[in-house]
Amino acid sequence: MKNLILIALTVLSFNGYSQLVVKETPKDTTIWQQSKLVNLPKLMRFTFDTEYSYVIYYKNAKYPSITDIQYITTGDLETTKQFFELCKTVIVDDKEFSIDLDKKSISLQKSLGAVMVYMSSSYFYLTEKQIDLILEKLKSE
Repeated sequence: MKNLILIALTVLSFNGYSQLVVKETPKDTTIWQQSKLVNLPKLMRFTFDTEYSYVIYYKNAKYPSITDIQYITTGDLETTKQFFELCKTVIVDDKEFSIDLDKKSISLQKSLGAVMVYMSSSYFYLTEKQIDLILEKLKSE
C-alpha cells in the first residue's frame, strides 16, 4: 500500500508541474556577404514575428592570427540604413563620428581609404564599395 501511494505521488509530481512552452525560433536571412568564399563581414536580418533586426558579423581585425568573431546589432531597417550612410559619409567627407548603438560606444573614422568601425575591444574595416553594395541591398528590403 505504501508503495502504491509512493508511485502515485511520484507520477503526479512529474505530470503536475511539467508544461511545454513552444516559441517560434527567429528566422535569419543573409542580406549581404563579401563573397561566397569569404564569410565575414556579413549583414544578416533576423525576423521575430513581424519585426526585423539587423546584425553585422565581422572578424576582429585586432587579432590577425586568431579568429575572433564579433557582431553589432544595428536595429531596425531605418537605423541600419543610417549607420551605413554615416559610414559612407566618413569615407567621402573624411569625418569622424562617435555613436552609441546597441549599448556600445562605436567610433567611425577613415583609415586607408576605408571606414574603421572601432569599439573598445574590437574593430573592422569596410570599403566604400562594400558600403555601396550594402546600401543597395537595404534599399530593396
